[in-house]
Amino acid sequence: MTKIIKGFIVLFQMVSLSACSINQNKESFRIFDETRSNVVTKVINNEGEFNRLKKLLNEPSLPNVIWPDRDADYIIKHEKEGQSELINNYKVWLEDSQVILVDILNHKYRKFEDVDAQKLKEILKIDNL
Repeated sequence: MTKIIKGFIVLFQMVSLSACSINQNKESFRIFDETRSNVVTKVINNEGEFNRLKKLLNEPSLPNVIWPDRDADYIIKHEKEGQSELINNYKVWLEDSQVILVDILNHKYRKFEDVDAQKLKEILKIDNL
């Protein structure tokens, strides 16, 4: 009887530990639309859209360059469930023919033009609620 009880305890602990580790590895992006009078947010945790945005944001960046002298249009926060610290934090400015992105934590700057700018604008789009 004690073997059965010990077996259940071990099984319960294994299931609990695996559930905790699965939840803590879930990453997401939170996008804040700063262009509106009241800030609207969008969470990206869908695997396909998350990977598209992560790929765009992980492209090589330029060293620190001066960015626009106005508040950012969007803020993107890369988070991991179960952690209070951000994985990364980006500020985004939409210009006529380009998107300017600044990686705040790593002090990197990047300009998106043409197709990449359109992809990023499409992902950033926040529908009215």
